[in-house]
Amino acid sequence: MAEQKKAPLLKKEEDYVKALEGFINPETDQVVLLLDYDGTLAPLTEELSVMPKDTEINIKKLAANEKIFMVVFSGRELSEIKNHLKFPNVTYAGNHGLEVEYPSGKKFKIEMPEELLEKHNKLVSELKEKVVCSGAWVEDKKISVTYHYKGVTDKLKAKLIAEAKGLIQAHGFQLIETPYALEGKPRVNWDKGEGAKMILEKQFDADWAKNLKIVYVGDDTTDEDAIKVLHGIGKTFRVSELPTLKTYANYQIKTVEEVGYLLKAVQAYYEKKKKV
Repeated sequence: MAEQKKAPLLKKEEDYVKALEGFINPETDQVVLLLDYDGTLAPLTEELSVMPKDTEINIKKLAANEKIFMVVFSGRELSEIKNHLKFPNVTYAGNHGLEVEYPSGKKFKIEMPEELLEKHNKLVSELKEKVVCSGAWVEDKKISVTYHYKGVTDKLKAKLIAEAKGLIQAHGFQLIETPYALEGKPRVNWDKGEGAKMILEKQFDADWAKNLKIVYVGDDTTDEDAIKVLHGIGKTFRVSELPTLKTYANYQIKTVEEVGYLLKAVQAYYEKKKKV
């Protein structure tokens, strides 16, 4: 059974090459890249930010490759992430996979219960009203919510954290504590793991786990659900600067910029093929 533990930290470009060594055959394999956006492909900010240049260059090359099925996940609405990136050959998964649009234009959306949406909206509203100040901000992920307090001074931090914890629990959400953030998750059977499974089953078939070479990269506690689902199936990477991080992932990547090394290592398989 999968368990969270400290994963090897990749530091140099050659570490990324070794991590993928022998995993991809560019001639025969159907490769799937499942990539989170905020905090993984681009820095996590209140508004959508741009990707580092090297990441953008390799994303475009990989997205244009017919042997690669690429999904970009976001906790934001589907239209927001799609209009921001505008890559034609990418499957976009907004709201952690509740809304999906394939390159063909085919869409599907899972509706959450109205009662849950009302609870969620009330929690987001109260957090914004009562604990957003001095650098703290609320990330509305539509099915979950994260209260970020990294920029708050020590003088105010304890008070704001205590109040935010109380609000999350009072609304019946599961409280998850992470470095510099509190997450409130609804007590429902939906997460990024369920979203990833559904996307792969609809695109391929029920035997997707046997037939695909999957690479998953994410930075958040919500990504751990998908990483756990893919344990023993694909290569998984968690982006975090935390030295004590425990994760289901195979490897840890320290920064958003270093995610570009991983994408470059994947692209290198196909560059080698062209030279042969």
